[in-house]
Amino acid sequence: MNKAKIAFVIPSLRSGGAERVVSTLSNTLSNEYEVHIICLVRTIPFYKIHKGVTIHYCLEENNNSTGIVSAVANNLKLVRKLITIIKQNGIQILLGFITSANILSIISGKLCGIPVIISERNNPKNDRIPSMWKKLRDWFYPYANWLVVQTEDTKKFYQEKLNIKRQTVISNPISTDFKVELVTALKQPSKENIILNVGRLHPQKAQDVLIEAFSKTNNNNWQLHLVGEGERRKELESLISNLNLQKKVHLVGRVEEIQKVYDRAKIFAFSSIYEGFPNALIEAMYFGLACVSTNCPTGPSELIENGENGYLINVNDTSALTKKLNVLMESEEIRISFGQKAQEKVSKFNAENIAQEWSHIINHCLNIQ
Repeated sequence: MNKAKIAFVIPSLRSGGAERVVSTLSNTLSNEYEVHIICLVRTIPFYKIHKGVTIHYCLEENNNSTGIVSAVANNLKLVRKLITIIKQNGIQILLGFITSANILSIISGKLCGIPVIISERNNPKNDRIPSMWKKLRDWFYPYANWLVVQTEDTKKFYQEKLNIKRQTVISNPISTDFKVELVTALKQPSKENIILNVGRLHPQKAQDVLIEAFSKTNNNNWQLHLVGEGERRKELESLISNLNLQKKVHLVGRVEEIQKVYDRAKIFAFSSIYEGFPNALIEAMYFGLACVSTNCPTGPSELIENGENGYLINVNDTSALTKKLNVLMESEEIRISFGQKAQEKVSKFNAENIAQEWSHIINHCLNIQ
C-alpha cells in the first residue's frame, strides 16, 4: 500500500526548538508516511535527517522586505513556490511550524485543496512577533484544519481569542538520537561540577539573571556553561567581565552533539521569562539533571513538581535562584533524587509516543482509518 505523502513547512532547519521537533518527528513518522520537509529558505540542516525524508527549499536566500509592497511580493513568491512543490510531489497534507510558515501553509493548502495542520511553538501572550504577522495569524488560523499547541494555557488562548475548536495539545518529542542511562550514584563521578543552561542568547531566556545568581553562590569548584547563540552575546560577555567571572562562566555557543553537554553537567538552570514548551528543560530532565527553573508561562510547572523532581522559582527572582543553586551544588543526595524522578516524569515524551499523537490527527484529516 502506498504511503500518504505529508510535508512539514518551516522557515529553515537551523538550530532551534521547532527545528529539532520537526527533524525528530520527520524521522519517526517516515516509518508510516512519505515525509517531506519544505523550508522557506535554504540552510544546512543542523539536526540529523534520515535519508528517507526529502527536503525542499523555496528560496536560496532570505529576501528581506523593505516595506509592505516588497513584503507582499516576497510572500506571494513563497506561496507560488510552495504550491509548485505540493503539486510536483503529490503532497496530501501540510504541517506548518512557526507563525509565518503556518500562515503560508494555510494559504497554499487551501489553494491546492489539501488539509493543513498548524503548530504554535511559543506562548502567544508573550511572543514578540511583528504586528502584521499577528493580524494575519488572527485572520488565517481559523481556516486551518487543526491547530496543535503545547500547553492547555495556549489552547485556552486560541479558543477564547479566535474561537478555534479544532485543537490538540501535543508535547515536544525527545530526540531519537539521545542515548540515556538511568541516574545512579555510581554515575556521578564521571560528571563535572557544571551548571548548564541551553537556549538562544535572547532577552526571553534571561541568562543575565542566571549569571548574576551564579555570581552570588558558593561557586568555588563550579562552572556555569551557557549553550546557544544569539543577539545578547556581547551584553552577556560584558556582564561576565564586570562580575570577574571569565574563568567560571562560559558562553559555549552552538553545540551539535548536545548529548555530550548534558552528560557532563550535574545541574540544569532555566531562567526564562516565558516559553512555549521548553525543549531544553525536557531534555535536561530526560538526562537526569537536577533542575531549577522559573515558573514562567508556559511549560515548567507541567514538568516540575516543586521540591519533588526539581525546583520552581519566580521569574527574575535572582535571590531564590541563588539559594536553590546553592542547595543543589551542596547536596549530591538531592541532585540524584531529583534526577531520578525527573527521568520518570518525562519518559512519556519519547518520540514514538508523540509521533503516534501526530499520526492520529494526520489520519483524521486524511480520512485514513
